[in-house]
Amino acid sequence: MRCLLIVLLAVFAAVPAALGQTAVLPPPAGSSLDRLAQAFPPGTGLAPPPAGWDPYAPQAGQVFPAPNAASPSMWAPSGINGQPGYPGSSTATPWVVPTQGTGGSASLVPPGAPPQPSTFQQTFSQTMHVYQGVRGSWAYLLGDGEGTRVAVNELDTTATFALPFFHNSPANLNHAPLLITPGFGLQLWDGPQTTTTMRADLPPNTYDVFIDTAWNPQFTPLFGAELGVRVGIFTNWDVFVTDSWRIMGRAIGTLRMTPTWQGKLGVIYLDRNQVKILPAVGFTWTPSADARYDIFFPAPKASKRLWNTGKHDWWGYVAGEYGGGAWTFRRNSNGFTGISPFDYNDIRVVLGTEFVPRSPTGLAGNFEVGYVFYRQLYYVSGPPHIQDLPSTIMFRFGLSY
Repeated sequence: MRCLLIVLLAVFAAVPAALGQTAVLPPPAGSSLDRLAQAFPPGTGLAPPPAGWDPYAPQAGQVFPAPNAASPSMWAPSGINGQPGYPGSSTATPWVVPTQGTGGSASLVPPGAPPQPSTFQQTFSQTMHVYQGVRGSWAYLLGDGEGTRVAVNELDTTATFALPFFHNSPANLNHAPLLITPGFGLQLWDGPQTTTTMRADLPPNTYDVFIDTAWNPQFTPLFGAELGVRVGIFTNWDVFVTDSWRIMGRAIGTLRMTPTWQGKLGVIYLDRNQVKILPAVGFTWTPSADARYDIFFPAPKASKRLWNTGKHDWWGYVAGEYGGGAWTFRRNSNGFTGISPFDYNDIRVVLGTEFVPRSPTGLAGNFEVGYVFYRQLYYVSGPPHIQDLPSTIMFRFGLSY
């Protein structure tokens, strides 16, 4: 009898230990991507487990500890850089899976991020809050109009609206809405000076009237996309021909390997006369809630949160972009008369600061100083075919609400 009691006690003692050792085992990997995801589960790396790690405790609470409510994060997308923005900026938030993990599952949320809204809150917000905000910006490229020292004033304004789009689809994990953005732009040109030897000319102004559509879905925890199409009229209104219409767009696939690292690969269609298409390749790294690095061609950007003023967070950044555009106008210079499409292309490197509200809504703004180089005018019809312009300095200011 005593022997039987000892055996029973041993069995009961072994059962909890066996359950504890098997309860946290991952399911069998069904594919190489599954094996890759299991090798790097969200929120973990190759570092040893932290102090106090309990292999038999619920795993999600240890991989994703509760965020510090006293120090909320500011990961709202920039209200200045546009949506979807060309050639490459995006309003996709750094995380793309909508809710915190429950029942032992974990979402792709960077460490230290604030609690994410529930699915119901997101559904209500994205369905009822159709109006997303208005943005405006002004940029000035220095020049005096003499010779080829062309000065440009660029003014842009847009308003964004969000509509539910495949909202409950299993291929839209982040419930990404369809973003619709009508916009208007004005460019004021000063120069170039036209002489018998300098045959380049520009209209005094050109206009952009367009409508944007963008969708940034997350198909699976690993794979997502940034998709956008812009259709508009780009001319000086003295001319309205087929070439005045342009269609631009982008199709970029994203691969989220960890909560802080996302690779990107795709194409950006500019529909200019000289440059039609650009590759889009790079990655986004968000090592913390205070830093974001878009190592991405053709629009790299490195941002760092500097301080906060109670209602706003202030960020500093360094960025690059492929600037310019394409328009049509009527030329009447040195014996050449006719309608010609033309491109203005440049490369811009900027140092800027922006303030972003810590609440979901509020006033945001930015200010930039930039160096603009590799400036060219490209004429489809009439001389000169290409006119190089000297480098210059740019100031840009923007507001959104």
